[in-house]
Amino acid sequence: MSLLVDIATQSLDPGYAEAAARRGRPVAAGPATGGTGQPAPAGPRRRGPWLAMGGVLAATLLIVVAGVQAHRHAPAASKTRQTLLDQVKNQSSAVAGLQRRLGLLRESTTALRDQALASSSAGLALQRRLATEELVAGTVAAVGPGLRVTLDDSPAGHGADNRILDRDLQTIVNALWATGAEAVAIGDQRLTGQSAIRQAGSAILVNFQPISPPYVLQALGDPVQLETSFATSRAAARMRTYAQLYGLRFRYSRSSSLHLAPAPGLTLRYAEPVPAHRAGGGP
Repeated sequence: MSLLVDIATQSLDPGYAEAAARRGRPVAAGPATGGTGQPAPAGPRRRGPWLAMGGVLAATLLIVVAGVQAHRHAPAASKTRQTLLDQVKNQSSAVAGLQRRLGLLRESTTALRDQALASSSAGLALQRRLATEELVAGTVAAVGPGLRVTLDDSPAGHGADNRILDRDLQTIVNALWATGAEAVAIGDQRLTGQSAIRQAGSAILVNFQPISPPYVLQALGDPVQLETSFATSRAAARMRTYAQLYGLRFRYSRSSSLHLAPAPGLTLRYAEPVPAHRAGGGP
């Protein structure tokens, strides 16, 4: 009701009051007339609405110009982003191709080396030693029986407690090494002394390569010994507790045949020549 009373008793604009006063008609008292029936000074009060309107128009103009500029540059930004994505994909494909080629060259080099060493008893002994060292270092593929361990996120939630973290994988891997595993891999990533298991946001990196759940760990060795020792380890007990509390999925089983790919990108940092008599190449 107060709004209706104000509309009925007061001028809507000082300009109306001034026009009415010029024509000699009485004017309602209110803020526009100062409460005396006489029009208030026209200067400052009449400039106020025009200044406000000018400010609104200027702000509107700025918003429109900014929108036009953003719309004009949007296709260029999208095109630049797509170009970068294409470059990343192309470079990733090129790196993968080079890694495959490197693997083939390594296999060829190993075959030629073994053929040369097989010509003498000392060479055969060195070949067996190299095979053992390569298995430990992870530079060659490994096949044999062992234990397969699977970890997966809980299907019920998205919090940190409902996901497998890097430290969970680290704990399980260390437990597998402690039980006597000869070689360990997570997915297609072979683990070596230079391997790293790290969290990057919501992703887990192994050997600086992203892996996705479910996380399958393979450990080569005597299946019975591995399973018995791993089942009684603190790491397995902890994961069973997490499975009960947070719904994480954890299981393990023996396997008669596992295949572990060689570790990628190993760099030779130190080397020393082998004496000729030890290599079987001279007296």
